[in-house]
Amino acid sequence: GGAPALVAVTRAMIAVLPAAGKAAAALVVAADVASRLQRSVPAWTIGSDAEEVAEAVRKVAGDASFWPTPWLGGLFSGHLQTIWYGLNIFSPQIAHREDVWRTADGGTLALAWPDVPASVAADAPIVLILPGLCGSIAGTAHTLRAMISQGLRPVVLHARGCGRPLTSPRFSLFGSTEDLREALMRILTQRPGARLLLHSISAGTALMVRYLGEEGAATPVAAAFANCPGYDISVCLSRCGALYDSAFYIGVLKRHWLRGQNGAVLRRAAPEVCRRMEESMDMHSFIVAASPFAAAPEAPPKEGLGSPASVIGRGIGSVPPAAARTEARPRAQTWSPSSSRAAARPSDASSGVLEADASTVANAFAAYLSRCNPMGVAHRITVPILILNADDDPVCKPRNVDDNAPALLGGRSCPRAVLLRYGKGGHCCFARGLTAARWADQLSAAFLAEATTGAALDE
Repeated sequence: GGAPALVAVTRAMIAVLPAAGKAAAALVVAADVASRLQRSVPAWTIGSDAEEVAEAVRKVAGDASFWPTPWLGGLFSGHLQTIWYGLNIFSPQIAHREDVWRTADGGTLALAWPDVPASVAADAPIVLILPGLCGSIAGTAHTLRAMISQGLRPVVLHARGCGRPLTSPRFSLFGSTEDLREALMRILTQRPGARLLLHSISAGTALMVRYLGEEGAATPVAAAFANCPGYDISVCLSRCGALYDSAFYIGVLKRHWLRGQNGAVLRRAAPEVCRRMEESMDMHSFIVAASPFAAAPEAPPKEGLGSPASVIGRGIGSVPPAAARTEARPRAQTWSPSSSRAAARPSDASSGVLEADASTVANAFAAYLSRCNPMGVAHRITVPILILNADDDPVCKPRNVDDNAPALLGGRSCPRAVLLRYGKGGHCCFARGLTAARWADQLSAAFLAEATTGAALDE
């Protein structure tokens, strides 16, 4: 009697399975459709002295929510938005001119000034845009258009090897604060009295935060915006999703830095370092291998342009040891192969760059973090700063926010910062509406424009 009953139950279960599968599929479809119709409402985290900054955001954007583009939405919205941002389709064409100059060590920097309509005032506030990895003005057209629409005058920093090829064997994936200072001073020399603002994208946020933390209250910048920071550069690249890291970005980095004139300059100076870069399988390994090329020439910092010692491994906004908590900026920590404990041998007597063995590279990376990681100096930022992150960002993962935002916005750390943490938006895209307009760019432009006119933001 048991066997027939078991057969009957089994047949009943088999008959139910198709219906159950259809019901499950229907639920998934319903959830997907519902998610495409929902607005993305951010969670607000407001610094201890940032209520006026938050009020400025509310003035220009209400609750700062937006409707994510439905055809980039659904259960895979983070990936779709990120890929759409990278494709940069329908990017408006904006003519520009470049202001190019050589640095003291033979490097090349440039400021790309887009043409602006006559409606932009001659004395309009200037927004210096810091692009992401390997970025140039070519990928910032949507940002430029948003700034111009708010009556701002945008300009894009072309860092070493970006926009123009390298002319000296020195570069940094996250930029150099000394180069940024040089660019800002060049703007102020050409346009005395200009009101300066900063807009940073992805990797460019590390440079911006590091600079603002080093300068503290001495910066001429009035306000800043950070689109999808990764926070701690010692770990953020290792957390990037494999689909973007090993399958995409590492190839972009190798093509950009190891091919063409960039590659020729670097290989001539240090072929062994380049070999290590070529063998890297992910972005974190690449930045470790490339760190010797970021070493700054040994020189005492100029008056008012020194950089503080940072603390490796601390959260953003964390307080460094008492010896570093001084009003005056201490000397920058620099590295050179000659000061390393490991042996190094010349690769090209005329280049002045030395090859590095494995232990020297490790020392170079540690020194690189001490000079470039925004962690440990962000607590000194005094200007109003608006930060955007998305929980579905597959590149700068939400874990980075969890590990760093509480310290960044807690107590007296970075007191005038506001973080908007969205559920959706992908990496830097935040496409909204049927036309996939760039919400992050529009919000940044409105906020920065308000920062130059709103009395509440003036100290």
